[in-house]
Amino acid sequence: MAYVAKPFSIDVLLERASACLCRRAQPVEVFEFGDCKLDISSHKLFRRGIEVSPKEFRLLDFFARNSGRALTREKILNGVWGEDLMVTDRSVDRCINTLRNKVEPDLEHPRYIKTIRDVGYRFEPDHDSV
Repeated sequence: MAYVAKPFSIDVLLERASACLCRRAQPVEVFEFGDCKLDISSHKLFRRGIEVSPKEFRLLDFFARNSGRALTREKILNGVWGEDLMVTDRSVDRCINTLRNKVEPDLEHPRYIKTIRDVGYRFEPDHDSV
């Protein structure tokens, strides 16, 4: 907890308030769901030694930052691959399939990466880990 001792100047107060706001504005560095731990700063996924490719990491990071939202394949393409690359919707499907193989406990009943028919996908982490 930050405090300013009396007497104080307005400049000191503004400086301390600004520092507090900057600390609070830091993005989440670790995102956990199920038995997975996504560490943004080290660019790694921790789940029983499983390695993910850079593209899979960017996809999972994009999902984590947009969890609970329905994402079209186009939004995913733009957010992960970028607008300048020429890739198809099937590239998204293939990457999601390989990512599911690495993070889903049961591939027959995906728990985290849900398919939304005729729309795209939605990432639903455990409610108790959000």
